[in-house]
Amino acid sequence: MKYSKQLSTNARIIKDLLTKYRDTFAAFCELLNNSIQAKATRIELTIDYANSATVKAPFTRIELVDNGVGVNATDFEKKILEIGTDVKKDGQGIGRFGALQLGEKMIITTVAEDGVRGCFTQVVFPLDTAGIPSSLSKVNLEFDVEELKKKANPYYKVVIENLHHNKQGRLLPKNKIAEKFRQEAIEQALFEKYPLQVFNREIRFVVNGRELDPAGFVVDTPHLRTVVYTDLQQNEHRFDFHFYQLRVDLGKVKVFFYVNNSGIKTVAHEFTYSSDWYTADLGTWFIYLDSEFFDTDLFRNIDLDSLGDEEIRRLKEFIKDAINDFFKAQNKRFEKFIADLEKDPSYPASFELPISASRELLFQKIAYLVEDEYKLLNKDERIRGLFYSLIDRSLASGHVEEVFGKVVKLSEPNMEKFHRLLEKTELENVIGFASAVAGKLEFLDFLHELIYGDVGEVLRERSQLHKIVERELWLFGEAYNGTQHLWSDKKIGNILKELRDQYLVYEPTAADENLIEAVEGIDNITDLFFFNEKVLDNEDREVMVVELKSPRCAIGKKELQQIDEYAFTVESYPGLPKENIRYKLVLISSRLTAYAKSKMRSARSTYHQPFLYDRKPGKNIEVFVMEWSELMELNKRKLGYLSAKLKVKDKSVREKFETEYPGIVNEKVSARLTRTKGVVVR
Repeated sequence: MKYSKQLSTNARIIKDLLTKYRDTFAAFCELLNNSIQAKATRIELTIDYANSATVKAPFTRIELVDNGVGVNATDFEKKILEIGTDVKKDGQGIGRFGALQLGEKMIITTVAEDGVRGCFTQVVFPLDTAGIPSSLSKVNLEFDVEELKKKANPYYKVVIENLHHNKQGRLLPKNKIAEKFRQEAIEQALFEKYPLQVFNREIRFVVNGRELDPAGFVVDTPHLRTVVYTDLQQNEHRFDFHFYQLRVDLGKVKVFFYVNNSGIKTVAHEFTYSSDWYTADLGTWFIYLDSEFFDTDLFRNIDLDSLGDEEIRRLKEFIKDAINDFFKAQNKRFEKFIADLEKDPSYPASFELPISASRELLFQKIAYLVEDEYKLLNKDERIRGLFYSLIDRSLASGHVEEVFGKVVKLSEPNMEKFHRLLEKTELENVIGFASAVAGKLEFLDFLHELIYGDVGEVLRERSQLHKIVERELWLFGEAYNGTQHLWSDKKIGNILKELRDQYLVYEPTAADENLIEAVEGIDNITDLFFFNEKVLDNEDREVMVVELKSPRCAIGKKELQQIDEYAFTVESYPGLPKENIRYKLVLISSRLTAYAKSKMRSARSTYHQPFLYDRKPGKNIEVFVMEWSELMELNKRKLGYLSAKLKVKDKSVREKFETEYPGIVNEKVSARLTRTKGVVVR
């Protein structure tokens, strides 16, 4: 039987105000909390993970089923449909609408015993917000009720479909599917959120048929330490510290604050903690603090470091001391190492100036990790001196994690090679050389994504691609390595630009067979043109003119004819100097037509030089024609022998834009880069 309820609430409340959690995982946890409050002992999640590259979110549909008390037909309107009330009993608070932060559509199905009707009832309530205009002042909600003839097991089920993340257009950050939902992360995320419920098997969480096993997360039995905290008013509070050593190796300590949230223990605050006596070889530890002292309103979603209250500072010192005492008892090896290290003759010499106690402690921890790998205390004092000095310099520069994250992974043979290399040259020279090679390789992949990848649509202004390429002139020849864009002769520049506008500016057409169809999102990128002057080693001058054709324009018969005319005019133009000067004309696009490729094959058999299309009499004017892909491949081959074993770390296109080209990232480009931030350059 169908029932309906009309709400006098503006529809925007349903769409927006009820979906204000910090992220989609936090919103989904409100549904889990409701299940726990409804006395569920088993919660099953069925997640339809996506295998298609066209689906942006990691899954397309998620279903939650619990064996709690459910909601009967008589109570359904009050507990589920009355928005703006605070019905918390048996897990039916406002968090039931958190599902709408993930998807436009949710379907609630629940079975429960109905004392008023004298039977068990099943209620089905579908809600699709896509069909509710935000301008409506009243919303009509419909649900189906069935009176069951037999006794049934109560349950509550929520299905979430039509994810916001998979929709076209702008995605609000609050609707982005959190990383914790990913197939490889969801079980760990559930354990972190509900460790006591999982470990004590108070709740059986099942994900796609697989039940979470405490032994899969925790090493041995958790440690419980109970310590009494005395506040400023001299009141005593019991604190239970639950220490969990995790099987996953994150090499850190995380601290979580438990609070009582409508009858269940939930995490209200978490932070990564650096204990004085913790070292990475102890593994990953999660510490859960449980105390009546924690009030939900005070500790929910706060940053403890931002609070200046004396009670907070006192509490932080108490927590720090309790955690340090635990790890000091666990880490006798570290205690002995410090005693031996302080006796080492190389130890004091590593400090150029007096340092703080915190920096010295960090030095000791890093030295401990290096010692654990290489046993330096049993080796030559000079090697220890080298490492201790490197540790101290890294601490001073702030790059200690990056430097020693790599150094401690060196194999014994490579460590010996490293030592011999430093005997032949300075470390700064080695770093500079490797950095230059790595930077060029990274740029080539970055450029490939801009020209051929989906992120090409972020470059809509002529000045943007122009500014990127003109800073990397080594692309067009080794003579330009390290050369920045410059121009000193304005007269020559004005003439070249005037001739370019005369011969090379036009729109591609299908009739000319130079129009690349279906270049989505980049129709507004125009042809680009710049020139550069360089003094060569023999004191001659070289003027390089680069014409970058727009992505929608292939190089074909018309383009070759016009670059010929341009070169001829440069050769014959009386206002352009010819003595002790060379002109290098470069025509480049994303693609060459079949005709152009045929002409280039003929030119290669004549000149035996990559990309050289024509050389004018006197050899002071050369014309080069190329595809971006060919140019990038040639440069990769040149760098190949230098980088055979140099692994360049992934870097997102957005990160490279923001760190290396901040001046050309406007609001529109930034928004589009957000959509493409999964793309990396290698």
